[in-house]
Amino acid sequence: MAEYDNVAEAAKNAGHEIFWLGAVSEQEINRVEALLGIKLPSSFRRFLESYGGGGVVGAEISGIEDNDAALESGGTVVGDTKMCRQRYDLPAHLVVIYFHDDEVCWCLDTRDSAGAECPVVSYNIFTKKIDRVIAKSFSSFMRQHLELYTS
Repeated sequence: MAEYDNVAEAAKNAGHEIFWLGAVSEQEINRVEALLGIKLPSSFRRFLESYGGGGVVGAEISGIEDNDAALESGGTVVGDTKMCRQRYDLPAHLVVIYFHDDEVCWCLDTRDSAGAECPVVSYNIFTKKIDRVIAKSFSSFMRQHLELYTS
């Protein structure tokens, strides 16, 4: 059983639609790292390997579509990160995992991680600064994110 199946099932039972992009190969996850010039934390790598991205419809986590890391459409890690780097001066050490309505931008702060766990932060696109830490790791963030939809 994958890491978030139980909490995702609880969100589904509470009436929310769940959508996953589909499992992703290690090769494509490595391509994300190369395309963005960062190392992803192991918990986000596991998420991509098992789910590919997605979650609660309307609040999906950025991922890899069609097992192709180079796709840069909205909702992909590479697409969302590159777009935010261009439009909002997102620093190179931040990797977008959730971008909503050109307002909310949550990122992995890979600055000092070298592939180890790293915090999930909120990047304020208006002030162009990190304004808060949301969670200490992607796994704790994802669990909390899905639990919001379980009741």
